[in-house]
Amino acid sequence: MEKDTGTVLRQLPLGENGLIVVWCTRGHGIIRTAARGARKPGSELAGHVDLFHECELLFDHARSGDLHPLKTATLANARLPLRGNLHKLRLASYMARLLLATVEPGAADPEWHRLISGALDYVAENPLRMAILTHFEKRLATLHGIYSPERPAHTALLRHFHHLPPGRDELAELLQQ
Repeated sequence: MEKDTGTVLRQLPLGENGLIVVWCTRGHGIIRTAARGARKPGSELAGHVDLFHECELLFDHARSGDLHPLKTATLANARLPLRGNLHKLRLASYMARLLLATVEPGAADPEWHRLISGALDYVAENPLRMAILTHFEKRLATLHGIYSPERPAHTALLRHFHHLPPGRDELAELLQQ
C-alpha cells in the first residue's frame, strides 16, 4: 500500500461507475489510478477525486501495467475558486495538459508536484494575468533544463517537445486583455 499527496490532472471514464484518475503526486510523479465505483451515488470517492483537487491518497501498486487501484482519497484542497471563473478554469486546464504533455509518468521528482500545485493555488486565489502563464512555462522549461533567456519559454518547450497543447494562443490573447 502506497500513501502520497496528489493533484488530479485528468479523469477518464472506467466502465460503468469508475474513473481513471491521473495524478501529479509528490512522491510518485505522474500516476494513473483506477477509482472503481467513484461515479456511484454515495461512493466515498465521489466529490474527492474531482479535477484539480488536492488529496491524500492511498493506492496499491498495479501487479502489471501502470493503472494502480485507488483505495482512498481524502480531500485536502478543493480549489473551489477555479470553478467559479471559466477563464481560471481554462488556464488551470492548459497548465495541467502542458505538464502531462512534457513529464514522463513515474518521474518521481517532487518539483513537478510543487510546480502544478503552487500554480493552481495561485490561479485560484489571484486575478488572471499573462505573467502567470509565462511564469509557469518558464518554471517548467527550467525544470526540464531547456530554458534560455534568449527565447520565450513556450518556444523552448515547443522546440524540445515538438508540440504544445492546443489553445495556448487563444489563452494568451485572453490573458493579455
